[in-house]
Amino acid sequence: MSMNKETVQNVLTGKDYQITSAIISWLNNCQTRNEFNQVLQTALLPLIACNCAFYGRRMGTYGSMQLLGSINQSTCCQHGWKQFLDTILQRAPSATLKNSTTASSLMVFEGSSIPCSNDVNFSQRSFDPSWQRLHHSCSLLSFFGDHQQLSCQFYFCRLDSQVTIFNQRDTELMELLRPVLLRTLRFIIYREESTHPATLKFWSDNTESITVIRNDGAILFQSETFARIIEREKHTFLSTALALIQSTQSIQTGWHSFLSKLGKRLYEIKLTLIRSNTANQQDIYFLQVSRVANKIGKIFNRLDRTGLTNRELEIATLIYQGNSPKEIAEEICLSYHTVRNHIKNIYSKLGVSTRSEMLVKLA
Repeated sequence: MSMNKETVQNVLTGKDYQITSAIISWLNNCQTRNEFNQVLQTALLPLIACNCAFYGRRMGTYGSMQLLGSINQSTCCQHGWKQFLDTILQRAPSATLKNSTTASSLMVFEGSSIPCSNDVNFSQRSFDPSWQRLHHSCSLLSFFGDHQQLSCQFYFCRLDSQVTIFNQRDTELMELLRPVLLRTLRFIIYREESTHPATLKFWSDNTESITVIRNDGAILFQSETFARIIEREKHTFLSTALALIQSTQSIQTGWHSFLSKLGKRLYEIKLTLIRSNTANQQDIYFLQVSRVANKIGKIFNRLDRTGLTNRELEIATLIYQGNSPKEIAEEICLSYHTVRNHIKNIYSKLGVSTRSEMLVKLA
């Protein structure tokens, strides 16, 4: 499915783009299939309301698909899930090829029934919904790569008591995520099959500083770069992050950005909710750490010597960058009046009364 940019913007929300961006950054740091599966299970399946996924590769244009990984979070029993996978692996790849006009089409299959039984003789029965005991309906969202020697395929499933079709938002989200999913899986396959040291060094030298954290403080994933940056101040950093997570939960927002000083350098921390439930239990957040430009960092250090609190330091830096009180309130998820009170305190401690005077003093 292809849609123009204007239509996409009308379908996807700002929160969709924020979560998708976080997932892409996380995928770019995956080095193993286990890490790859964790991203799918933790972030991507909840994003498009799926409870199952599987993926594989096909060697050659018409070769059979080799299953590389699967995630089943539905109530479908082990026998039913295996039978379902066997059937899809036999039929879906050829159906995709016949119905696709391009090598990277998104295909939607809807309404298939899933047999499920604990009968020990189940594996000998045919995939025939007319007489088998059924308890699921299936909708599949599928996409694949090119038809070259290594073609990767992905299938995202909804196994429910009733058929739940995929909508325009789902397909557009997958259009955004498809390139990085294909690229990451191909790289993981290449990495598994290659022992060349240059390959491993390239990957380790190009990871971003990210972590995935649960709202109880458990770290589910962290890149080597992230671990190195916060090594000496891990406890303080995590305490700050958890406090902000509680704040975002209380005001029901899915994204937050803040400034934090780690060692002698200033960093911007982007916090994105990538999985949640109604009770705020086991919420999972993606944190991305990026160093602030030298000029802003120097200003931050000057402000740091004036006795401002951590919150006042953050707001003062945003003021220096030209943000209005309203923009600051939206950026750090505080009320406008609270921000105004902080600004008054900042100006009082700096001995100024306007932003212009503040800029002159910091020059």
